[in-house]
Amino acid sequence: MIGQDFPKIQWDIFDLQLLEPNAMFGDIVLFAMSLFFAAQIRKMNKTQPFFHYWRLFFVWFGWSFILGGCGHLFYNYTGLWGKYPSWILGMVSTFYLAKAMISLWSDPKKKTWFTHSALALLILGILTECMVFVKVDLTIDQSKGLFVPTLVSGIGLIFSLGFLGTYYHLKLGSHFKNFWIAALILLPNAFIQNQKINLHPWFDRNDFSHVLLLLSLMLYFQGIKKAEQSPLFNP
Repeated sequence: MIGQDFPKIQWDIFDLQLLEPNAMFGDIVLFAMSLFFAAQIRKMNKTQPFFHYWRLFFVWFGWSFILGGCGHLFYNYTGLWGKYPSWILGMVSTFYLAKAMISLWSDPKKKTWFTHSALALLILGILTECMVFVKVDLTIDQSKGLFVPTLVSGIGLIFSLGFLGTYYHLKLGSHFKNFWIAALILLPNAFIQNQKINLHPWFDRNDFSHVLLLLSLMLYFQGIKKAEQSPLFNP
């Protein structure tokens, strides 16, 4: 089904009326894999900010999705308020991804400027999103609530994975190609969500996005592992 969504799957258990268990399953997988990767990175180089910020990214990213899954599952009880935390945390996780990639920039002045810009983007995104929560009736169209987080994360990912990932690939080593490849994998996400491309009631646009996100997480982690073993951190 394209252009509209299937009716939400309802799952009645223990007198609870739960929604979209398929979305919750995908969110649990992303949460588990994110925390697993964060734990693995914790064992790596403990002195370099690159690894520290990547670990924080995985932690915040994982929690954003498990909370998002709960927002879907318990929508009949929490309403839209159950989805707001995950939308905010998604922007926070992108900020730490950007911090990780910026940490490798050689020019201190530009590094500081990049960092301040990333922080400004995060603060502006959160403040704008809070205004949307208050001013916009999201019960009519929830996609309006996703616009700001999608835009903020999109800008952060394009800069961090696209621009910096490509630059580091050319300057620091081929292992950084994992990051810009991950960005390419994520590109269809916006189209899938905007056009509401749903392949099946049990594999809708959110599940499709979960698969792409899982692939990107795996590419991030492989890139981090290769970077940790490279001459960049082992001179």
